[in-house]
Amino acid sequence: MLPSFLHALSTEARAAVLSSARTLQWSRGSLLHHSDDVAEAAFALTGGHVRLYRLGSGAREVTVSVHGQGEVLGMATLTPGGSYGLYAEAMDDVEALVLGGDNLRGLIRQHPDMAVALTAQVAKQTRSLQERLSQLVFLEVSQRLALALLQLAHESAAQERPAPEQKPQEHTAQSHTAQTNMNQAHTTQTRMVQTQAAQTQSAHAGASPVSPVALRGRISHQDLAYVVGSTRETITKLLGDFRTRGLLDLGYRRIVVTDLAGLEDAARQPLGA
Repeated sequence: MLPSFLHALSTEARAAVLSSARTLQWSRGSLLHHSDDVAEAAFALTGGHVRLYRLGSGAREVTVSVHGQGEVLGMATLTPGGSYGLYAEAMDDVEALVLGGDNLRGLIRQHPDMAVALTAQVAKQTRSLQERLSQLVFLEVSQRLALALLQLAHESAAQERPAPEQKPQEHTAQSHTAQTNMNQAHTTQTRMVQTQAAQTQSAHAGASPVSPVALRGRISHQDLAYVVGSTRETITKLLGDFRTRGLLDLGYRRIVVTDLAGLEDAARQPLGA
C-alpha cells in the first residue's frame, strides 16, 4: 500500500517520488537507524510498525512513539547535517520507501504539492503524539490497552477487506481527540475516551469489524507495552483480565478480539472502577 501522503500528490509528482525512492525491508528487531546517525534519508512506511525510542539512564529504553503503514519517519533529513535523535526499531516485518535527503529536497522544490502533503502528514503524526501524551496523563493502563487493541482490530479488519479507492487527505493512521483541559481532568478523560472510540471507527470508515477479529502479525506482550506505555508484566496481567471477561482469546503472539463492544466499554471505564 502506498504511503498516505502520496495520495494527495498529482500524478506527475507521485511518479517522480516512486521513481526516486528505493524499497527496503527490515525484519523484526532490526534498526532502521540509530539515534546518532546522520539523517541522510526519510522513510515512508508501506508495511509493518516501527518504534521510535530513546535510551534513558541505565540503558533503559523509553518509547516515544509507534508508527505504522502510511506514516513517514526521518524528516530530520530536511535539515542537512542533523541526526535522527531517536532509535527506530522494526516491531514486525517492515517495508518502506526510502528517499535520500537531497532527492527529497529536490522533489519538494520541483513539486510544491509535495511540501503541502508532507506537512499535512507530519501534522497528523504530531497530533497522534500529543494524544499519546494525553492518554498517559488521563487514562488508566487498562483503558490505553483497550484503545490500542481496538485500533489494531480495526486495522486488521480493514486489511482483510479489499481496499476502497483512496481520496487525498482521507487516510488516518491513528485516531485523534480535542486538546485536553488541565483544569477539568475528569471531564476531559470521559470526553477523550468517547471521542477516541468514535474516531477509531471513523478512521477506518467503510465497514465496522465484526467479532471475532484476529489481530494481524506477531504481537507480543512487550510490543503492546511499548504502544501503551507500560510494562510487559502489567500488560500480561491485563490481557488475562480481558480474557477472563470474554473480551479476548489469547495464544502465542496471537490475539483474537471476541467482544468489540465489551472492549469499547473497557476503554471508557477502568477495570475495577
